[in-house]
Amino acid sequence: MTGPRTPGDAAAILPRLAGTPLVLLLDVDGTLAPIAERPEDAVVPSETRQVIAGLARLPGVRVALVSGRAAADALRMVALSGLAAAGNHGFELVGGDGESRVHPAAAPYLSAVRAAAADLREELASVEGAQVEDKGPTVSVHFRRVDPAHAGAVRDAARRAGVRHGLRTGDGKLVVELRPPVEVHKGTAVLTLADELGGGAPSASLLFAGDDVTDEDAFHALRGAHPRAVTVHVGASPHTAAEFAVPDAPALRAVLAAVLAARSDETLQDG
Repeated sequence: MTGPRTPGDAAAILPRLAGTPLVLLLDVDGTLAPIAERPEDAVVPSETRQVIAGLARLPGVRVALVSGRAAADALRMVALSGLAAAGNHGFELVGGDGESRVHPAAAPYLSAVRAAAADLREELASVEGAQVEDKGPTVSVHFRRVDPAHAGAVRDAARRAGVRHGLRTGDGKLVVELRPPVEVHKGTAVLTLADELGGGAPSASLLFAGDDVTDEDAFHALRGAHPRAVTVHVGASPHTAAEFAVPDAPALRAVLAAVLAARSDETLQDG
């Protein structure tokens, strides 16, 4: 696999984002917000929020968040009304009207998720820096603040809990995710959101940006189902299914700002 291209001044991607509707699907942590030591400390910069708000106000532009966080938490971080969101890696969906629904495939496993979270809180209580985040349909075990000498033990404990409770485990950036063992992930989430927001129309344009291993499902799914979709990996990674890459969250903001400027000019000309 060749490495992803950089969009440069965004000229390489702007023609592919000229359709209507333009559906922008955006991961949050590491993509809009810099990664924080604790999930609750992560913040979407005001400059980024202003760009997203400007895009969301434009006619024919639809913005949705795609996050491993609970959907309500992702929406809280961006703090803009009317956005759709997929939370918990696709196990939660929130429409632009604020109505939330949990994927029906998760229902049989919710008690197992709660039990796994309780077990891990007890087992990891003595490990300084370990954090067990119960997000309803999924559990995240964070070890970013754990002494590196003990990080492997935290990872192993999370994986054992997954096996014990019949859950699927997956690695992220210094986090292990425990989820119901069904085919729901960010790939299924972006396809559902794209469909619901009109991204499947012949005239539509699509973009997804993400930074983590879990976002690879979305890159694969979009490029397979919508070959003209623009996929952007945020951060340094030569091994990604995304077509384009930018070095960090501020660089992605610059790309989104260029899209905002181009679409705003089109709106003025049409007016």
